[in-house]
Amino acid sequence: MTKTQLHLNNFLTLVREAGSLPKLAKLCGYRTPVSLYKLKQRLEEQAEDPDARGIRPSLMAKLEKHAGKPKGWLGKQHREHPEKETAAQTAGIPAPEIPAPSGCRTVTHSRHTCETQITVSINLDGSGKSRLDTGVPFLEHMIDQIARHGMIDIDIDCKGDLHIDDHHTVEDIGITLGQALKQALGDKKGIRRYGHSYVPLDEALSRVVIDLSGRPGLVYNIEFTRALIGKFDVDLFEEFFHGIVNHSMMTLHIDNLSGKNAHHQAETVFKAFGRALRMAVEHDPRMAGQTPSTKGTLTA
Repeated sequence: MTKTQLHLNNFLTLVREAGSLPKLAKLCGYRTPVSLYKLKQRLEEQAEDPDARGIRPSLMAKLEKHAGKPKGWLGKQHREHPEKETAAQTAGIPAPEIPAPSGCRTVTHSRHTCETQITVSINLDGSGKSRLDTGVPFLEHMIDQIARHGMIDIDIDCKGDLHIDDHHTVEDIGITLGQALKQALGDKKGIRRYGHSYVPLDEALSRVVIDLSGRPGLVYNIEFTRALIGKFDVDLFEEFFHGIVNHSMMTLHIDNLSGKNAHHQAETVFKAFGRALRMAVEHDPRMAGQTPSTKGTLTA
């Protein structure tokens, strides 16, 4: 038995004792079970590799502590207790299921046309990091708000026809980001689906509400106080969000409720969008493995 197989077997024992993987995650202080799902997946993939490291010591100590096990328990073989297993089987108690997370929540997606060549990478369970190379500085500043406040890692490379204007680049980045979001969300099982946020910035206040419904729709109410922020045409924000909505298949309501400074208006919208998206894509432990819809699907 490899070290990774041993760690996997003992980890699954912790899951059984906790009742489910989401319950073990909650016991260990995680807000969502995503990290433990990923750990389980990695251990299963590397189980036959004699050189794989298994569970790192710091995480091993955390799991052991919160599960009430002695130090080093995960790294040791343990005798089975067949009499207990037989009793459970006799009572007809099934082994708890460990549902895998739906879809891959880290995605790289490319879209190339005669006007733009774009590659987007996102991690819905990231730490809010961004790396943006689009040639449109103010748009990058806004997308950085989505990443930071959405706790989503976003990496965008774009070569666009900026010698004409910013329109194709901004719209196509929205399209490609929307396509990446749709891929990362997969079948949407276990997510919260809905998200909302109010964000102020001095005199400006914006509200954003999201439904990852599978039905694209944008309600966009922003009356900017000027047409340009620096050199950026504010009309392009609506094109950006249309691209996201139509290709991620979300319903999105954006309302700028007050504001005199156009920069503040835009920034509150993008921060609120990031926070609402974070809420909508998060795993809901009580919805684990289930589609948050009485239709049974959010993708058809």
